Amino acid sequence: MTQTDLPQLSPPQITYFNEVKHSLGNDPNVTVLNLIEFPQGAGYLISIIVDNRKKARALATILDQQKEIGNIVINLIVIYDKTIVRPHSRSFTAEGIVDLFEDALGTNRFFKFAEAKPFSPGVTSVYPVFTKSVIQFFNDDISDIYGNFNEVTAFVFRDVVREEINGILINPSTEMDPSTEDQESK
Repeated sequence: MTQTDLPQLSPPQITYFNEVKHSLGNDPNVTVLNLIEFPQGAGYLISIIVDNRKKARALATILDQQKEIGNIVINLIVIYDKTIVRPHSRSFTAEGIVDLFEDALGTNRFFKFAEAKPFSPGVTSVYPVFTKSVIQFFNDDISDIYGNFNEVTAFVFRDVVREEINGILINPSTEMDPSTEDQESK
């Protein structure tokens, strides 16, 4: 096998773009545009068009605006009515962050609900809850027979949304299987 015949992995910016596209893009009110490469290695841009102002502002607030993967910088912008939407600059309580997730992801087919719960004594966390599902796309993954990226939906959203807002942890989670809930209550 020559060097050019060896399997190649998709670059990290392509993987991240596909995570954004296949998670946030699973919403009838959101369009994820193609990845744009800036000249002279200045990074990449992912533009997300949203058709509702309140949703756009909430989405801009919960998303990582810039993702660094090694020396690769990927910028994310949210656009509403041909204008870049800025994240809220004010502070939020845990309940306010729950509302942000409801506003941002309420029409996303993967999103179920968000809830604020204690993480540890004196520390509250926000748990956006997603469907029990897998996000899959082709990614030149040599560990998969078909070359696919396969990841639990909540973990993909963990890569896309901020880790914390105003010091409050964000912990994307997977919905409970109804049969598991019945067993736990016994």
